[in-house]
Amino acid sequence: MRALLLPSIFLFACSTPTTRTLPDESADDLGAVQRSHLAGSRAAGPELGGTRWTFVEAACTEGVPPLMQQGFARDLAVVTDDTGLVLLTDDRVGEGCTETVAQHATPGANADAAWSMSEEARVTVGECPTRVEDDRPGDVRLRGAQLEVYVQRSVWCNGLELKTVYAPAQAAPRSPDQLIRHYVLHFNRRDPAAITSLFAEAGALVEPFLRTPENQPTRHDGRQAVFEWYRETLASTPWLALKIVQMQEGVTPGAWVVDWHYMDPRLDAPFAGRNRFTLAGGEIFETSIEITSPRVEVEGLDAVEGQSAPAATGEVPVQDAPEATPAAAEASPAAGAEAESAAE
Repeated sequence: MRALLLPSIFLFACSTPTTRTLPDESADDLGAVQRSHLAGSRAAGPELGGTRWTFVEAACTEGVPPLMQQGFARDLAVVTDDTGLVLLTDDRVGEGCTETVAQHATPGANADAAWSMSEEARVTVGECPTRVEDDRPGDVRLRGAQLEVYVQRSVWCNGLELKTVYAPAQAAPRSPDQLIRHYVLHFNRRDPAAITSLFAEAGALVEPFLRTPENQPTRHDGRQAVFEWYRETLASTPWLALKIVQMQEGVTPGAWVVDWHYMDPRLDAPFAGRNRFTLAGGEIFETSIEITSPRVEVEGLDAVEGQSAPAATGEVPVQDAPEATPAAAEASPAAGAEAESAAE
């Protein structure tokens, strides 16, 4: 979690809505103060936390983004942290692409100063024409009942500024594929609280890294137990990447199977695994983790010949439950067992 407090710009100012304006990147630095979209809009603030929005339109300075021609839909959820907003978008592009992105928006020094926009994680399923945005200036504004998000020098607009507009939406349970993408997204963000929030109150995690005295996978029942496992696991590495390889519905209602590849800086090569989910009502009731291959060959990756992850790193992949300590749990590649795909 970021340690700084929200600046005072998060206080809403009163204004009357006017006609929307096109983006203007003529002064595109973080200190810019002359931005045409400020007229008739007001600064966004922490009151946006917990709100849901649906995509209305997008515009570049010189017209509609080319991506819109492929068929585009987006749902947006906003959460707050100590330094700003996290914008969670679920996109559908064309027929074969779904994507979930977490973008952190940090406000400027005052209500009219530009924000800093930084992509935290991205989960892609299928062939997607989208690309990661570099850190850049932007803005988050309210115009009447609509939300406007600006990103300067956007890849969507061939380097010009992008504006996306959203209308309020009612909160609704996440669909199974959306729930799974959020699970992977928050795993890549190393956010145990956000992961745990996806579980039902009585939800459970079954993982193979801590073994019972009978040499069986360990089961963690209830949100608090699930949270503690993810907290200890994710604290052990500065970054990790879990990439969804395949996601498919199981044979029983609510059953889903997700195959993935995992990598972190302790490993010389990725390994492969699988999560089996039981989902209902937009919540995770149970997930179990399996390791399906100790090593995945990746083109262009300089791996150590004859060694496999995690053995090549000297890590111990399995601990006996009675001897497990927080330090041992953190050393476990369990942090990778459900990793995600920061490889976009």
